[in-house]
Amino acid sequence: MILIADGGSTKADWIAINSEKEEMFRVRTLGLNPAVVVEEELHNRIINMFQLMNIKDEVTEIHFYGAGCGTPGPVAILKEILETIFVNAVIYIAEDMLAAVYAATGKEPAVVCILGTGSNSCYFDGENIEMLAPSLGYILNG
Repeated sequence: MILIADGGSTKADWIAINSEKEEMFRVRTLGLNPAVVVEEELHNRIINMFQLMNIKDEVTEIHFYGAGCGTPGPVAILKEILETIFVNAVIYIAEDMLAAVYAATGKEPAVVCILGTGSNSCYFDGENIEMLAPSLGYILNG
């Protein structure tokens, strides 16, 4: 089973996919931004979602795209938490802009934006993301 998550500061949306690439279920947890939510709370927000706990031993991969996952420190925190819960899974963590690029463009060059609790934008040249302006959305909304 593969889990794909889009995690923000307010909420995280999860999709479970079986080996035939069929969607099994979708679930939403509270936000999982490792740059602003303390470790214990991140852990609790995941383990308190029974749909995720029911399949935790079956999960072989997790692809987590999230706010706060653009620097090594927060990524390491979240990865350690996920590894302790989903012990049979290989964990991939990247910033939420990458998921937005994949969803909006595939591999085509484009300007991609995220509007939410935290807002951000980037230019994608077909291979690389260029962040030309810092995200100020979370500060402005907070």
